[in-house]
Amino acid sequence: MRRVSAHGGNSRTGTNLTPLFPDLTPVLTSRLADDLVLDGEVIAWDPAGGRLDFEGLQARMTAGRRLRAVAARRPAQLVVFDVLAAGSEDLRASPLRERRSVLEQALHGMASPIVLCQQTDDVALAAEWFRTLTAGGIEGLVVKEAGGTYPTLPGQRVWWKVKAKQTLDMLAIGFTGDRAAPSGLVLAFPGHVDDDGQPVTAGSTTTLSKAVGRSLSPLLHPTGEVFERSFAWGSAEPTRVTVVAPFVVEVEADASAAAGVLRHAARLHRARPDLDPAELC
Repeated sequence: MRRVSAHGGNSRTGTNLTPLFPDLTPVLTSRLADDLVLDGEVIAWDPAGGRLDFEGLQARMTAGRRLRAVAARRPAQLVVFDVLAAGSEDLRASPLRERRSVLEQALHGMASPIVLCQQTDDVALAAEWFRTLTAGGIEGLVVKEAGGTYPTLPGQRVWWKVKAKQTLDMLAIGFTGDRAAPSGLVLAFPGHVDDDGQPVTAGSTTTLSKAVGRSLSPLLHPTGEVFERSFAWGSAEPTRVTVVAPFVVEVEADASAAAGVLRHAARLHRARPDLDPAELC
């Protein structure tokens, strides 16, 4: 959920996610002013694991009639980053320092599940956050200029994202697109299997170039099975996946990989046909 008001929130793709949060929506309605528009993200926290639980949020998308039970097991929180409008005033052209002041005043005294994201101009403290918070599944830091405005154009880049990345071996268990030049690989963590002993889908790669897709084609050995899966939070349409005999690939993933799930698509480094998938499990 990116843009949030007392009336609900939408994902980056514009999908209305409000119905998925029966636990959070009433709180937003009762606490937030009707003319307050925020930039934030909905998270779920796993107390036992001591980290973010993105998989718990994804479970809401397929929960159906079990939605309230799923929400009760892993309540959602709204972490607020920025404010776009308040008091019927569009603040996007205002500098960050002014927007932050408005935001702090608007959320003053509010407790969980509405959380104001931390902000600092102390480089040493930011480095400490990057070192310690990523262990809990935080992806990294966003760097904004104190005098910068809020981006208003699609694809406009006015902020810098510093993400914690790691390179790891995963199993490619399927592909999307055409077998001769697949558009992406579907990934699983070695040793993560379901009750039937089948690899558990963890996420996918970023979109592959035609040349890379063609180079992977000889490694794709379809099993005859297909399934549909949504790989983007809030995505309206699932993607058709062709299942293949697993093979090893080396990918670059963000901090969420430590929880056994890929919150964002991983970047493919290379295929590793020299490695036996069974030896990784």
